[in-house]
Amino acid sequence: MLTRAVISPLENLGEITSLFFGMIRRLPLALKNPGLLFQQMMRMGVSSLPLVMVISVFIGAVTAIQAHYQFRHLVPDTYLGTAICKFVIIESGPVLTALVLAGRIGSAIAAEVGSMKEKEELDAMTVLNLDPLRYLALPRMLAGILVFPLLVVLADCLAMLGGWAISRWNFNLTTAAYIHGARFLFNAYDLWIGLLKALCFGFVVTLMGYYHGIHAGAGARGVGEATMRSVVSSCVLILVLDFFIVFAAY
Repeated sequence: MLTRAVISPLENLGEITSLFFGMIRRLPLALKNPGLLFQQMMRMGVSSLPLVMVISVFIGAVTAIQAHYQFRHLVPDTYLGTAICKFVIIESGPVLTALVLAGRIGSAIAAEVGSMKEKEELDAMTVLNLDPLRYLALPRMLAGILVFPLLVVLADCLAMLGGWAISRWNFNLTTAAYIHGARFLFNAYDLWIGLLKALCFGFVVTLMGYYHGIHAGAGARGVGEATMRSVVSSCVLILVLDFFIVFAAY
């Protein structure tokens, strides 16, 4: 039992590594099927816009309330925009957006691929000499890498807007003071770190979704368990990657 508990995670790591390098080898083939990539970008990006817009505004609003509560006796309200801008760009924008998208995009990929496995469509593709990694995994991985940073940029902007709304009407901070505070310690390096996080998170979410989808068990229960494992593993890896990126960058 103990041996199996040690070997099983190593086997999973080996399979994920093999899947990763398999997609890397097929990268030159991605441009031969641009329609598949565009389709996945539309499904992941455009379909996620309403969800990202709603959560981003409230992320910014909550950040403004918490920043005002924590710093009200330490710094003037003029620097409220500074705290909101820093926290949104570096942490809450990319991380919370990725966690939410892991539940939406990662679970959808796992359920779709798991259902295809259940219906033996993956076996049919192999018989027809259609590489599943090229036609299923690669477009989803590239779409995640391209779409996540774009969604995070939108999330950052809307979160700043939500923080401005709370600061303006709840804390009586003028728009000019809020913008001055946001620009006071703004560093483009922080923005690039946030976008790097988004790129890595997009890759992890799509990779975990596909991996758990192709390992889904039989029946609806197996697909459901694969979906759950995809979301859990994606969320854990997002937080782990967040730590290592911040540790290396700062």
